[in-house]
Amino acid sequence: MKYNFDEIIDRRGTATVAYEGQRKVYDYENLEPFWIADMDIKTPDFIIDHLKNKLDQAHFGYLVWKQDEYLNAIKHWYKTRFSVNVQKNDIYYVPSILFTVTEVIREFTKEDEGVLIHTPSYNAFINLIEGNNRRLVESPLIKKENGYELDKAQFEKMAAQDDVKVLVLCNPHNPTGKVWTKEECEFMKEVCEKNDVFIVSDEIHMDFVRSEKGFYSMTNQMKLDSPILVVTGLGKTFNLASLASSYMITKHRYFTLQFNRKLATYYGLAAANTLAVEAVKVAYTQAGDWVDQLNQHIERNMDILDDFIKSEMPEQLTFIKPDSTYLAWIDFSKSGFNESEVQKALQSVGKIATGIGNSFEISESHHFRMNLACSEEKLVNGLEAIKKSFTALSNNKI
Repeated sequence: MKYNFDEIIDRRGTATVAYEGQRKVYDYENLEPFWIADMDIKTPDFIIDHLKNKLDQAHFGYLVWKQDEYLNAIKHWYKTRFSVNVQKNDIYYVPSILFTVTEVIREFTKEDEGVLIHTPSYNAFINLIEGNNRRLVESPLIKKENGYELDKAQFEKMAAQDDVKVLVLCNPHNPTGKVWTKEECEFMKEVCEKNDVFIVSDEIHMDFVRSEKGFYSMTNQMKLDSPILVVTGLGKTFNLASLASSYMITKHRYFTLQFNRKLATYYGLAAANTLAVEAVKVAYTQAGDWVDQLNQHIERNMDILDDFIKSEMPEQLTFIKPDSTYLAWIDFSKSGFNESEVQKALQSVGKIATGIGNSFEISESHHFRMNLACSEEKLVNGLEAIKKSFTALSNNKI
């Protein structure tokens, strides 16, 4: 079956953050959204139809999430998509990815102790670390001509600090779209194990890897009681972010015991979301072809962006096409303008909202992030808006 990812989706008036949440982030309103990481692409019909059938049962009492159909669906996805054998006893329903990351940070560090991240970083990680009064420890990625690399010497140096006890890994990486290699994952695991650093790997973008080498999950590095936890879910792949639930995979018995005890007796969050559990069952058994076609669409959009920058704005923008995610990390340093000037132009002239670079970087930023999970028409209009914005800057018309 051929799926249409170029359908124009108008989400205005649906209380979606991409539109109605702009006033919290931007100086202008009613901007065309290319910022937050959800898609202007419909959740596939076979998931919606399954959820409609579930609604028809007309009862939504407390749910036992630990069902063979749910666990087997996750096992099937990991086996068929990533060639990983996940054990059912290692899978646990969790309220959300960021909640789980936070609990790892709280369990293995004390206030003012260090949490290691790769920068630039998914901005929510920065907020969680600072919000929990932990010290943010950077391992900056090295920018190369064809992508980003792990700075092994710097990473090892940072992980060896006495008070660094957690690595928050974004796998694949947001915002750069870097796909971590097997060798890099093995290296990070060895360094962290040697220095008693617990790894929590957020793998929410795992289904968007488009490189020939494919996705390498940190589940591959797990043995009994390995200090590694993987957390992921359907939110990004199937545009189900507001069905707030996820799942974690770990063999670390101590953390699992503590986490599940707190869910039930400290937070009162042990109840599972029926629709989220049902979505896993159908998505992970029926959606392989849909995801493949979605990635082809995103790759085409990445090519359109790449060609546009090279042909229309080579003196102002630089872009390294990522091997994963639907997010483009665009460098405007060649333009000579600072972030404040660029953002004012994008918002006031281009009338578009892009991810603001300084929320992903600790130091001064010369980037903005652009969400390409949309129709080709929307993307082309957005690119013209970017060009118009920089033209206004160059002509001193801001």
